[in-house]
Amino acid sequence: MRKFLSLGLSFSMAAMLVACGTNTTQTTSSSSGSEGTKQTQREVVNFWYLWGGEEAKLIEQIIAEYNKSQDKYEVVGTSTPDQKVIITSISGGQGPDITDDFGGSVPKYANENIAQNLDEYIKKDSVDMTAFVDAALEQQKYEGSIYSLPISVNVFALYYNKDLLNNAGITKTPQTLEELMQMGEETTVLDGGALKQLGSPFVPANYWPNIFTYAYGSDFGQTGKLTPDNEGFKKSLEFMESQVKKFGKDALSNFITSGNSNLNTPQDPFLNGTQVFRIDGPWLYNMAKEANVNFEVMPVPGAESVGSDGWSTVDTSMLYIPTTSKHKDGAWDFMKYMCMGDGNKLFCKLKGDLPSTKALLEDQEIISASPAQKIFSEIVAKNNLRVLPPSLNTAEYSKAIKDAVEAVLLGDSVEQALNRMKDAVSTLK
Repeated sequence: MRKFLSLGLSFSMAAMLVACGTNTTQTTSSSSGSEGTKQTQREVVNFWYLWGGEEAKLIEQIIAEYNKSQDKYEVVGTSTPDQKVIITSISGGQGPDITDDFGGSVPKYANENIAQNLDEYIKKDSVDMTAFVDAALEQQKYEGSIYSLPISVNVFALYYNKDLLNNAGITKTPQTLEELMQMGEETTVLDGGALKQLGSPFVPANYWPNIFTYAYGSDFGQTGKLTPDNEGFKKSLEFMESQVKKFGKDALSNFITSGNSNLNTPQDPFLNGTQVFRIDGPWLYNMAKEANVNFEVMPVPGAESVGSDGWSTVDTSMLYIPTTSKHKDGAWDFMKYMCMGDGNKLFCKLKGDLPSTKALLEDQEIISASPAQKIFSEIVAKNNLRVLPPSLNTAEYSKAIKDAVEAVLLGDSVEQALNRMKDAVSTLK
């Protein structure tokens, strides 16, 4: 996982990073030709990246491979784990030639003229954009244009505790969303007014509402036309409302609040064996193994009316070229290597990330890296992936969804929660 420095970096540190990033001194390398030795000048491309620690070493390894693969550009990497420093430097014209971030930042960076529009580069090189996973590419767009390329994706799957299902006499896995909800209710245990075991995937709180919505065949609308009260989200809230009524507001909210506060610690309910179903990412796999949980992972099933599986929200890590880049052609060449070429395969192998290109999802070297890699790659390949409408207000929309779920958990009716949500997003675009 990425580790970010405090936003309170001193101005002196920021200045040092800027100075480092603007070192565009050309280097030379020798190559032998028929007329003897000749000097080939390389154009320096400065790459500031958010990865730090051990992950930074892996990025430097990929940079070295790129530099060996051609003799026109020399990429110089600088670990800069602070988005604020990078954006401030770009805005001041002293930033990198290429950098990384997350797909959700694309609308903001495009609207504020921070990220370079890539349409002309893509057209000039006849890049086949269908090579990317559809939903991953969608997150790189703003108002119809592409401003970044995805380097990897994050998707989610359904974990389940085999021992807890067996204890409840359940010998099969849920084949539909309705079966998942029924099994979640059947395996929730109330003991003396307190929840002893949670069956449903309400922890973590920020994954299941969107994924349930998509698994019902609904979404949250399009840019400029938001649909917060879509049928799938309404049904998802109704399921939580039914659990609140059956097990009690206090018992359910106390368990969920505690679970969310202890994610990925020994007190995490899935890791300590008190949660049956869990929607989470590939990072949980090794944690659960180390905690000796007897578990399996499967795609999230769709509702009976949808009849498929692998439903998930998707997020991407991406690369973009700042509009203030002084070496855009070199940055574009390196971007293609990192996002579509040999560099992307090396990145996914070294880091264990999921590829964003369809071809690598079938690459046996990547698939065989770990059991989790195989499972999650198959989910990406199913392509039942969705994102919130890309807009300048994605964070506000996400908060409105979270607030509606929290309101129902605390005893509000679905109607009350949805009405409040519609008011909150009425001015968003």
